[in-house]
Amino acid sequence: MNFEGWNKYVACFEDNFESCTFKDELLCKCGGNRDIAISIYYHSRDNSLKWMDSPIPALENKIPSKEISAGRADAVRQVIWRIPC
Repeated sequence: MNFEGWNKYVACFEDNFESCTFKDELLCKCGGNRDIAISIYYHSRDNSLKWMDSPIPALENKIPSKEISAGRADAVRQVIWRIPC
């Protein structure tokens, strides 16, 4: 995974994350990965928690929070990175 590119991508959304009213819960769902929380909040806003616990077709219908817990956070990052802005 191109972490330099990913970090630049996430930096675009960081200010937006400050308005998130459920940061702690989202960070927990994201396994403490702030970068994932920031990027999925940008794309899904109030549905971010639901997205983290839903089967995602681009993840072969796996659940992002469970994939992260299983050590596959990069797979979740790659799916988020492909979501159109």
